[in-house]
Amino acid sequence: MATGWRKKLRAIKTSAQENDFVDEGAYKLAKYVSDGEFSYEKYREIQTIGNKAKIGNQWVPEEHICILARILSERHPGPVRYGVCHGTRRGKEQEWFEKYLADGADVFGTEISDTATDFPKTIQWDFHERKAEWEGRFDFIYSNSWDHTYDPKLLFTTWASCLNKNGYLMIDHGWNYDPDRVDLLDAFGISETNLITLLNRECAEFGQVEDVIDGGHHKRLPIRTILFKALS
Repeated sequence: MATGWRKKLRAIKTSAQENDFVDEGAYKLAKYVSDGEFSYEKYREIQTIGNKAKIGNQWVPEEHICILARILSERHPGPVRYGVCHGTRRGKEQEWFEKYLADGADVFGTEISDTATDFPKTIQWDFHERKAEWEGRFDFIYSNSWDHTYDPKLLFTTWASCLNKNGYLMIDHGWNYDPDRVDLLDAFGISETNLITLLNRECAEFGQVEDVIDGGHHKRLPIRTILFKALS
């Protein structure tokens, strides 16, 4: 089943032209233009195809989530009760956070594809959007899929607005998030340094970056995680 989706994804990636992207040097971003205008339908279709093509893949290992859960427990004042993992595909991230956080932690995941409901504690949801009841609710928000955004400012301000006092936004970074890795699936690329600058500039009303930690490895390559802390 995934073979057909992988062929579709390869065709999409190879069809990309230079004018499908905005390249500002500090970052690169796919535009998803159809008939001269941004096409949300095109974005959603490509992301869904990518999800189904990679449905058997798991990018971060359990060890990485174990490290993040420990750091979160050490730094967050009081118990960690509520969390969300955005763009989780198979739902392993929320499973592991619940495993390593204190008993009673309620963590769910979001996924734009209709495969979301095939996996525990995962809802089908576009991570650029926010439910009213999410505002100021979460002790932490985690993602290694933020590079699939079509609008980084919208994405990160939406997430930051969902943190409660002293909550943490935990954003992975590594070799595959740089601008030269961008395509029509992995839509946004930016260096770690420039991502920190972006978060501090666009989300200043909600908090600031507190730290960047070493979070283990993806295969042999390091994973770094930016910790953005909400205002107390």
